[in-house]
Amino acid sequence: MDPIPTDTHNIELQATIDDLEGGIGQLSLSKAVNRIDDWKREIEATEKSGLLPIAEGLGELHASLTGEGVNGDQVGEIMVRLGEMTEASADDAEEVLKHSLKRLGSLLRHAGSALRGGNA
Repeated sequence: MDPIPTDTHNIELQATIDDLEGGIGQLSLSKAVNRIDDWKREIEATEKSGLLPIAEGLGELHASLTGEGVNGDQVGEIMVRLGEMTEASADDAEEVLKHSLKRLGSLLRHAGSALRGGNA
């Protein structure tokens, strides 16, 4: 069972979309890591096994951003993968979240592709 009300998901989802639409270069590392951690916890709290790969990917992204020497190609690859999984998960989401999840997935894919030098 998902313990977070849909309204809260919508607010958090829109805030994440706004951050990414502003450009990842404008997003501080600490804010990005906090957002990643928040989403990882929320996804794990849903106890939906189909979402666990996204939570695992968020864990990878956290580690790649907080380890020694950030590798743009590696971060980009993870973001592209997360974007693809997020878009795919939108098909099973509540109707009010579908469009936003698709948008978030697209933003993640495009930002990841840019970090990888457009090789996505």
